[in-house]
Amino acid sequence: MEIFSGLGNGIGKIMLQRKLKSRKRNKKVYNLRTARTIGILFDATNSKCFEPVQSFYKELSGGHLKISVMGYFHGKTIPDKYLFKKDFTFFFKTEVRWPTIIKNEDTLRFLDKPFDILIDLNLNRDFLFDQMVALSKARFKVGRFREEKNYYDLMINMEKEPTLEYFIQQVNYYLEMINRPDLTPKFQNI
Repeated sequence: MEIFSGLGNGIGKIMLQRKLKSRKRNKKVYNLRTARTIGILFDATNSKCFEPVQSFYKELSGGHLKISVMGYFHGKTIPDKYLFKKDFTFFFKTEVRWPTIIKNEDTLRFLDKPFDILIDLNLNRDFLFDQMVALSKARFKVGRFREEKNYYDLMINMEKEPTLEYFIQQVNYYLEMINRPDLTPKFQNI
């Protein structure tokens, strides 16, 4: 079965490269003060991931930011606790064709939005999430450090198996710190 998965990912990578040739985005560095829109991707399959993502959403949405969250659920029916959450959208394994071609309209609209920041909270290597990050028109893309090819503008290097809560803390920390003129030391002419 692993052979078919590898073959599907290989074909998917070729198809992704073709799609990326015609897909343009305007890159720009944003932080949590300068951004106005943020998209968050996460794997909703593990129900333990939902609470930290929901807490992060609440923390970010308390100010001037417009937040959209897209969760992937590797199943056929979504748990009740995921339902009726403002700004949360989900898609299922059945809405992805081999080799990882997304056919869910909500997901395609999410990828077309030019978010100021896109945050990928998926901690595992997954071609579906790589494809979504690559195809997103977000101006600034943030995710976990990977040595292999990736599509992030900012990568956060983590220990081998960090918790999602810790990763979210690090994302928040670095998005508070980067591109802040008020934190740059002022040099005076001597």
